[in-house]
Amino acid sequence: MNEYLLIRLGAQAKEAIDWLVWSRSEQEIIASGTLAGAEELGQLQERAGGRPVIALVPAADLLFREVTLPGRGGRQALKALPYLLEEEVASDVDNLHLVVLEQQANRVQLVAVDHDRMQQWLAWLDAAGLVAQRMLPDVLALPLAAEGWSAVALRDIWLFRTSACSGMQAERSWLAALLQGFDPVPPITSYSPLPENVPGEWRAAPAELPLRLLADGALASKLTLLSGRYRRQPEWQRLLLPWRKVGLAAAVLLLLALGNQVLYLQQLRAEANAVRAQTVSLYQQLFPGERRVINPKTQMKQHLKAADGKGSDSSFVRQLMLLSPVFAQVSAVKPEQLRFDASRNEFRLQATADSYQDFDRFRQLAGEQFTVQPGDMKSEGGKVQGVLLLRSKS
Repeated sequence: MNEYLLIRLGAQAKEAIDWLVWSRSEQEIIASGTLAGAEELGQLQERAGGRPVIALVPAADLLFREVTLPGRGGRQALKALPYLLEEEVASDVDNLHLVVLEQQANRVQLVAVDHDRMQQWLAWLDAAGLVAQRMLPDVLALPLAAEGWSAVALRDIWLFRTSACSGMQAERSWLAALLQGFDPVPPITSYSPLPENVPGEWRAAPAELPLRLLADGALASKLTLLSGRYRRQPEWQRLLLPWRKVGLAAAVLLLLALGNQVLYLQQLRAEANAVRAQTVSLYQQLFPGERRVINPKTQMKQHLKAADGKGSDSSFVRQLMLLSPVFAQVSAVKPEQLRFDASRNEFRLQATADSYQDFDRFRQLAGEQFTVQPGDMKSEGGKVQGVLLLRSKS
């Protein structure tokens, strides 16, 4: 992304807000301006467009400190950071949001800000429909001076960067009084016209539009106050969040569909195994001399080929080939005895089934190739025993 929207928020809702649209690749200002206060932030929605938003917050609401951690300064020692500031802040340390800027051994540079203030800034942006990619102190976006401090004037406020991890803010009317508290005053590199009648060695740098100067520093910095409870989700996660429940429901439906498909395939496999067992049983009844039955269909065809041209044997095998699929489809009908009358070209089938409906089903299917005449039938022991006479239609 080459274009960014930079917004400097104020400490109060009625405080002026400066903004700038900056092209990083062209190194030029696309648009800039000043809003009267937080209630006008919604005017920047169009300016934001698809551009990332970077928010700068005033140093006056921040506390920059260097503290020494107890022990070796490990991860557990970092939990003690709030309590190391107890004597320096008037509010409860539990109300502070802390961000570690730099750590060397047990020496830690940090910035602290009230949770109420963080929530206020984020509420202003949220109400305006803006989402900040990063939020950082305005003074830490100033260039880091090779010697001493760097400074820039923003209307009636002076911003100072005093080190890599600290800075301060002063109203123009209090500038002289502030600097008199430093002995000596470090050299100050100013990117604004030099002030008059103030202590210190001021060095003039090429004058810059304040937000233009801060834009370069903000883009070069990786610092953000949006950590911990204020950590922002990546954009793709934020966009997908409303669809999470839909995706979960779709995943559940997919699992159910796959489960049903697996059950269906298992059922088909079980039915196929049952049909094969029925076919093998029938084959063994027809050819009791054969103990090894691997492929009943193929072995039946071999008998048919061997019997070709042998009169009644050929007719028996051919008609049995027509009858065999019927047994496979109506596995509930189990043959007990099957006789073939060559002179009448007729099968006499004695079988058992679970119900009369199974025999009816068998008769309907067999009726496509045979004339079926039912014989005696009776129900005994929860089973139906019956006799069918089947004469080939061909």
